[in-house]
Amino acid sequence: MPTRTFVLSLGNSSLKAGVFSGGRLVRRLQAPVAGAARPGGMGRILGARFKGRVDRAVLCSVVPALTGPAARAVKLAFGVAPRILAVDGPHGLKIAYTRPRELGADRLAAALGARDLFPNRNIVVVDFGTATTVTALGRRGAILGGAILPGLGLWAGMLAERTAQLPRVEPGRRPRAALGRSTADALRSGIFHGHAGAVRELVHRISREAFGAARSLVVGTGGHAGRFLGEKLFDRHEPDLVLRGLLAYAQAADDRR
Repeated sequence: MPTRTFVLSLGNSSLKAGVFSGGRLVRRLQAPVAGAARPGGMGRILGARFKGRVDRAVLCSVVPALTGPAARAVKLAFGVAPRILAVDGPHGLKIAYTRPRELGADRLAAALGARDLFPNRNIVVVDFGTATTVTALGRRGAILGGAILPGLGLWAGMLAERTAQLPRVEPGRRPRAALGRSTADALRSGIFHGHAGAVRELVHRISREAFGAARSLVVGTGGHAGRFLGEKLFDRHEPDLVLRGLLAYAQAADDRR
């Protein structure tokens, strides 16, 4: 009978969770993290969406205040205490940050997922979430560094909040033209094409600085990655990369026992 693994990633704006049966993702959930922050919210989310046997659990979090409540809710829901992925834990990657603890656990999980799916490759992971992060992972298992910029939704929010006359526009599909003929169209163009251009430049520079002339694979993930599928910003689209990384962490932890 395949091992069933519950995985949970707590982000700044949303949580992602799933159940793997062996190596296959058989159930998946994404929900606003605000609901989990309410008293009893995490337990209600888990109880409503996940049923059945769970053999092991693992989570990562970039919201410290929710990490403990989430771990307790997982234990209550499944009877299994989750492992918590932390940058100073036994995850098997080297972190070349000057202060390794500053690296977000979600970026670490994405790197683990990328290494599991594409072993022995130089990889650049682009995670289009609340923030867009670019992370370089060397073929020998070292996170070499990267960049962080405001995510697609934050670009729109900041323009509306910090100006007197610009309206808020929601990031949507690719604008038909870069040449906007209304304020709203101009905003959509700047937000989308500006973000794509920023990511393209960062990937180019980071790949060159991290790997020199060696080839690298660019992997896109995160909630907004699908909006950029036509922009040739990444070679592979892996929407569940963080969840896959949590599974890899759980499997490696069991192998060490």
